Amino acid sequence: MLYALNTEGKLQSLYQMSKQEISAIKRQMFRCPTCNEPLQVRAGLKVIPHFSHPPKSDCASMKKGESLEHETGKWALYEWLFEQGYEVHLEPYIEEIQQRADVLMKHNGKKLALEYQCSTIPIREVRKRTAAYKKIEVFPLWILGRKHFQRSGPEQILLNDFIRSFLYFWHNSYHLLFFDTSSKRIIRVSHIRSIGMRQNYGSIHSIPISEALFPQFFSPDNSSDTLNLIFDLKQKWFENRTVYRKQVGSEERKYRQYLYLNGYHFSLIPSVCYLPLAGQVQLMTKPYIWQTRLLIDHFISLPIGAFISFPEIKIQSTLNGYTPSLSTQYLNLLAKLNIVGKTGNNTWVKKKQVSFHKRMEDGLEDDRRTLAQLKSLQRIKI
Repeated sequence: MLYALNTEGKLQSLYQMSKQEISAIKRQMFRCPTCNEPLQVRAGLKVIPHFSHPPKSDCASMKKGESLEHETGKWALYEWLFEQGYEVHLEPYIEEIQQRADVLMKHNGKKLALEYQCSTIPIREVRKRTAAYKKIEVFPLWILGRKHFQRSGPEQILLNDFIRSFLYFWHNSYHLLFFDTSSKRIIRVSHIRSIGMRQNYGSIHSIPISEALFPQFFSPDNSSDTLNLIFDLKQKWFENRTVYRKQVGSEERKYRQYLYLNGYHFSLIPSVCYLPLAGQVQLMTKPYIWQTRLLIDHFISLPIGAFISFPEIKIQSTLNGYTPSLSTQYLNLLAKLNIVGKTGNNTWVKKKQVSFHKRMEDGLEDDRRTLAQLKSLQRIKI
């Protein structure tokens, strides 16, 4: 452990202490904040300074086998909040839910539990712990470790299903939070937008923790540029039409089989099967798979003027409970492209027919026209 209770009952850390300072406190009495057992200070040339339990200890903190990154990170977050004047506790045990938070604090009269997640755990465990906090009206704020932050460009971040499970939604924007213990920087990613693959776009801000203030986590971010996203859409659309990939996953194989049975080829789908939507970031399924199915099953066969109704796409809510309607977002964008007309609250009628292309050249020309329309829609949320 990197911290313990001293004789005054206050948390003492070995974090960033010099060898001389550690040597001076070695004979002092320290106790574990979890089990209250006496601890010893361990330090040497080959080990990182830490507090040690007796060999046969049954302390729950020993069984957790926490990494150095996790211990260092939650202590740094605790100190950061304490120095800002918050009422804050490190690793308190919450009896009502039989759960121990990494850091528990009060902000504007509300309780928040900060969970610093460095390892990869089952998504169901994330949801279970989140639900337990909400049950007792504690807001769970998950902060991911550095290894989970993977970028592929200045405004590009790679997401998988695990990282998606930590998305928050506020100020009409998706957010992720990271903390890098090695550089001591908070990384906030906002305005996260997806083109349907692992590669996503976002506004990335890396701030030294010494310069960051806690309310910045929840403040609006007005930097939202979609031009690079639209440029990459052009590349992805071109690849999907012109490049044949033999090795694909089961979902893609089922999609191709579905098109074949309906008499279509995946390279000739309409451009409106590729549309980028704000809620797509919560869904790992590629947009052209579910959008093509909606058009074939619920649109193409209907006459002009018919009412359009799309079934909801199943989607996991964000950690703070936001669940978008992808079907509604899709219909709203089709309305902006003048393919459907909105006649009332969540009611639409068909204005134009959408057809599969006969030739590759027709599909590429349709892509150019649709991308030009997307660029002209300056207020589009993608």
